[in-house]
Parts: sequence; C-alpha cells; structure tokens
Amino acid sequence: GFGPLDMTVCILGSPTPFLPVLLEGGTRCPGAMVLCLSPTWASRVPSETAPGAWSLLLSRGVSFKVGGHSALETFVPPRRANYVTGTFAPGDPECGWVGELARDLDCPTGGSVPLAHRLEDTLVARWVLAARANLPVPPTLAFVLGARGDLPTEPVAPGVRLVRLEDPQGQQSLVQEE
Repeated sequence: GFGPLDMTVCILGSPTPFLPVLLEGGTRCPGAMVLCLSPTWASRVPSETAPGAWSLLLSRGVSFKVGGHSALETFVPPRRANYVTGTFAPGDPECGWVGELARDLDCPTGGSVPLAHRLEDTLVARWVLAARANLPVPPTLAFVLGARGDLPTEPVAPGVRLVRLEDPQGQQSLVQEE
C-alpha cells in the first residue's frame, strides 16, 4: 500500500549484492527502491524528529519499477530515505562514503562499517557464537598481539583458545607449547 512518495528504501554503493532486492522491491512497490551510486546524489541534514541524528535526502537515484525497469531520476524536492543499507564491507573502495552517509541516521539501517568489521573478524565471530549464543564452533587456537579491546580479557568460549602475546620476539616456546 505504499507508493514512491510514502517510502524510500535507499541502497548506497554497488548494486551487485542488492540486485535481487532492488528488482523485487521495484515489482512490489514501484519507484520506492532507489539506488544511490554517488555521494553527490545524497545529503545529510539534521533530523527534525531525533536530536543528534541525521536524515538522508536523495537528490538523484536510480529507481526500480515493475519488470526490472530502472530509471535515473532527479528528485525535486529531495526524497527522504526511510530505510538505508549498502556496501559496508571493509576493503570495498566505496565503504568510506557509504559508511559516512549511513552513520547516525534517524531511519533504520541495514548495517554499518563497525558491524561489517566485526562480522568479518573470524575470531570475534567465533567467540560471540560460542560464548554468547552457545553454538559449536570449529576448534580455534588464536594468537593475538597485545590488547584487543573487542575481546574480553578472559574469553571463556567452548572451542576457542586465546593466547595473548606481548611481543612476537622471544615467544616461540609459548607458541610451540600451545
């Protein structure tokens, strides 16, 4: 029951991982799915509803319609995004501007750069799955240099053994022992 003026789902960055979502969204709610391919197509303005947050306004975007049809549109006045997601993957060249535009928004988002960093860290993911969700993980022996603030000092996680190394030099016997 929503139309393009009522709802704007914004995908920031590369369309490749989101193409099925864009096509299906265009079929179910023509014009509501908008792909933003450039940081110059969007702007952040202070939110009128959430102090300290931002609203994302789109001045241009590729909108999707029934049958996979898409069109590059200019929005006058700019359209406010009601939901935002995008390519937050670390190492992706677009990650910088996508993450910046999606930071501290007043609408729901489908991820963030910090979340992408955490999900791509195998050690953190295994620790969370084993310690917090009580799910089995492959036996893991991890050597960590120095303090890692994202892991507890004493991680107790079934199947995960963490060995902290202060300095890699002179630690060969500890590594061999573990």
